Amino acid sequence: MINIGFTLFLIGMLSAFVFFVLTFITLINKKGNLKKRLLGAGISLASIVVGLIIVIVTPYPSPSESSEATEAEAADSPVEETVESSSAEEVVEETEVVEEVPVEDTPQVKMVNQLTQLMDEGLAFDAGSYIQGDIPKGEYAFIPFSGSGQYYSEEDQAGNIVDNENFDSFGYVFVQEVGNIKTDGVLVNVSMLESLGVTGAKELYEIVNEQSDYLAAGYYKVGTDIEPGKYVIESYGDAYVALMTGPVGSSDIVDNENFNGKYSVNAQTGQYLTISRGMIVE
Repeated sequence: MINIGFTLFLIGMLSAFVFFVLTFITLINKKGNLKKRLLGAGISLASIVVGLIIVIVTPYPSPSESSEATEAEAADSPVEETVESSSAEEVVEETEVVEEVPVEDTPQVKMVNQLTQLMDEGLAFDAGSYIQGDIPKGEYAFIPFSGSGQYYSEEDQAGNIVDNENFDSFGYVFVQEVGNIKTDGVLVNVSMLESLGVTGAKELYEIVNEQSDYLAAGYYKVGTDIEPGKYVIESYGDAYVALMTGPVGSSDIVDNENFNGKYSVNAQTGQYLTISRGMIVE
């Protein structure tokens, strides 16, 4: 802010200079009103004196007080910046915590990924049609997915059906490698079941179809999918049950029966128990 005393001092100095010059000119030329000039000069001198007095008596803040005031103003800013900085850091930390939460794959997704890897290696085969030589000779687990068909067949070069089956769920087939093959389910070489972490077709079927303790219609391998022993099968409608010596494509019938109600069988290790329109109850 401009000091009043200092302003009066400057105005007085300027006025005095002007009046003294005019007075000097009047004396030289000996004309004009000399008294008025001298009166104006006197007033200018009075303004100078008053301005000097105001300048002298007006208090000014000392350098230390000015420094303290500046420091006090500066002291407030870092606090706000620190608070804002802390808030920003908290937001970053919260965001990092959310990003670090892992998404765990379901057992189904993990198994599908493993099956896909086996397909790439030629140890499993997706649903579809194949010609002779596409699928090596041997035993395979037949695994349908929810919503897929359940048919399997193999023909010779003349187009004659070597063997076929409409599975109710999972099962086992033996590829003769004599001609065309059609499968609605995934075929997995039985030698690779252990690497998948399963004991047999039943357990693999349960994982990929998100089921548990499945005991309904299927093609069970005794000693792998179920323990050897006596089983009671209960039908829902007209049911069929059979004990087979091997997988579809390489088996003979040991015992079979069409029934409506209940039927018991004695299954031995190495045999295959096929159930259609029924389920194991005991």
